[in-house]
This record gives sequence, structure tokens and C-alpha cells, in this order.
Amino acid sequence: MFDGLKKLGGFARRARIIEVGRDRLRQVRHQLSFVLVTEDLSENSLDEMLNLFECPVYRHLSMSELEDAFGYQGTKILGFRRSSLSNEISSLLKGCGVVRRKPLPEHPKVAVLGASGIGRHHANWWNMEGASPIAFLGSSPESVEKTREKLHRMFGFEGRGYVDLAELLSTERPDIVDVCLPPRMHYAAVKQALEAGCHVLCEKPFVYDDDLSHEELLDQARELGRLSGRKGLMLGVCTQYVMVAKEIISLWKESHPGESITEFVGHLVSPTRDRPPVPHWTWVDLSPHMLGVAQVLSQCGELDWSTLRKKFEGHLAEAEFQLTCNDGKPLSCRITTFHTDEEPENIRQITLNGTLYDIGGRIDENNVFQMDIFSPDGMVERPDMLRLLIRSFLNGKVEVPPAKAIQNLEWMLRCIKA
Repeated sequence: MFDGLKKLGGFARRARIIEVGRDRLRQVRHQLSFVLVTEDLSENSLDEMLNLFECPVYRHLSMSELEDAFGYQGTKILGFRRSSLSNEISSLLKGCGVVRRKPLPEHPKVAVLGASGIGRHHANWWNMEGASPIAFLGSSPESVEKTREKLHRMFGFEGRGYVDLAELLSTERPDIVDVCLPPRMHYAAVKQALEAGCHVLCEKPFVYDDDLSHEELLDQARELGRLSGRKGLMLGVCTQYVMVAKEIISLWKESHPGESITEFVGHLVSPTRDRPPVPHWTWVDLSPHMLGVAQVLSQCGELDWSTLRKKFEGHLAEAEFQLTCNDGKPLSCRITTFHTDEEPENIRQITLNGTLYDIGGRIDENNVFQMDIFSPDGMVERPDMLRLLIRSFLNGKVEVPPAKAIQNLEWMLRCIKA
């Protein structure tokens, strides 16, 4: 195939049917036969291409191979105007197409798997954002009845509860499945929902099971990512602190114009809830959130593992490391996670270059939970971070898609193993 593309590439360039540059591609998008993107194009950029272009999008070649075949340096995206020559090139790329995403209806049906704990808040936000929570999965008939009553009191839920996922999927046919089950159950539930044709939002961590090796866990995550891509389904992981990170970065830039963020400290504390003092369990429970913040700050940069220093003891799990951001700048990170039975039981703090942002929450006058961000510049109110993540999902944007979720998982696991 490559030899054929290289042969036709020269003709295509001389015929001036190739368009380069995102702004230019936006201008001529209705005149394109197809778009060719490289295999190393980020998932976020790929999503942008799929949302922008109605023509086929092919994913093939590395950046250097694209340059060799078509003569364009420093680009990962080429657009081809309609022509007989474009048709010839397109015929060589058959089988390399990216499946277009299955669209969401205006009021998608949502099934929440595990709705007695954090899942009940998920269900409430789906409802408030205009989706239709129509079913949930419980562990027993008794728990199903109790959860149904809780959901009814929260927002008037009138759907059904199930103890069998296959029955739920075949009977209700939800558009979205929200997985809030224990981590060891994530892989099987996400896979079953994707195979049933549902978009999936999964609680953090993406996958985890103490009985599996770290490589097996990463293989599971990669498999789920490939499956969602083949089926054209959204798959996201609920590390909702990526949403508050964006808010805090915006606030920080307002008060520090032109200054670069070089240091990030994340501090997250939550109640023990009868868990034994196993530090890597604390890390698995809490670190995906703060690792997600580090990903946002570095634009999913590279972690220098030679810089990792950690302290894991009792309920404490703490790690320090250096990241190289995508713009080449260094970012120093320290993440502290802790489970406690003493006050304060909940601490949610992000510090950028010494400026502390304390994250709180409260019920407003309309009985809706809001997020408050406190800093030296005062307090600002924002919608709850989980609500913001669900709102993005309903708008067709996956805040933590598979590639980012896999990186988050790998960082989490390697910090445990080090």
C-alpha cells in the first residue's frame, strides 16, 4: 500500500488537490473527498476531526511516512479535494477508515450500574442535565428495592432495577451505561455494555483488580479502548478533577498573566470507611483524580520515572515526580492521598506555584450542589465537577477518553510498583 501511496502522492501534490493546516481544512471541509490523519494523532484531535468533517477520515501512516509519501513536513493531517486522483488514493486506504461515532439522541436513556453509593449522584446529574435515567443495576433484590426508593426521593426516579446486566441491556437498551461498580468489576461491565452498543462512562480507576498483574490490567484497558473505537462509541473515565483543573488554571492565569505553571501540589483526603491501612488501596482510590490534574497541566506529557519518590505507609500514599509537558517545559508534581477517620475528613486542594486553591461544595438555595473554589483572590462558584463532566459527555465530548485513561492508569500502577 505504501508504495502505491508514495507513487500517487507526487501526482496529488502537483495537481494541488491536497490541503494542509487546520484553519484551511475548516474553510474547505465541504469540498473534501477524504481526510488522512496519522496513527499518532491524539484521541482528542481525532475526535475533533470526526466532529468537523462529514467526509471519510482515514487513520494511517506515521508522521515521517506521511512526509515521505506526500512531501509535507510537520503535519499529521492532510485533506484531499474531490477528484479522480483522490478516488484512487482513497481506494488504497480502504480498511483504514475511522468508524464514525454513534450519535446520541436528544434525551438519551441512561443505565447506572451500582446506584446506591456514588452512582446515585451520577443518576441525579444525568437527570438534571436532560438525560433519562431509566434503569440501574444492584447486587440483590433487597438492595435494588432500597436503591429504587433512594433514587425516587432524590429526583422522582420511576425506572426499574436489575440484578443481571445482560437482562438490563436487552430489556432497556440504554444509550449510555454509567459504570459505578467496584473497580474489579469495571472491565467486564464496560466490555459488555460496549458490545451491546452503548456509550460508556466508567468511574475511576479505569480497571483494577489485586489478583491481576499490572500488564494484564493495561491490556484490559487497551482492549476496551480498541473496542469502543471499532464500534464508534464514546468511552470515558470519570476522573472528574480534570474539570476543576481547567477552572483553576483559568483562575490562575487571570491573576498571573504571562507566568508559566512549574509546580503542582495535589492533596486529597477522604474518610476511611472501615478500610484497612493498605496504602496502595488509598492510591488506587484517590490518585486517579490528581493524576488527571497533572495530565491537564502537562497536556498529557511524559513522566520522568527516574525522579519518582514515594511514601506509602498506613493510609497514606504520596508521590513526587517530574513531568515534561508537551511544550517541553518541566512540571514538578507532588500528590498526597490519605484516608482518615479524624477531622477534617475531606480535603480537596490544588496548589499551583505556591497559590492554594481549596475546593469545597454546598447546597444552594435551589437545593442543588455547587462547587466553591477558594483562593487568595476570593471565592468563585461553579457547577459541581461531576456535573460538568456529565454535561460534556452529553455534548459529545469525552473529557478522559481511552488514551488519556490508559496513561492515567499506567502512572497509577507504576507508582505502586516502583
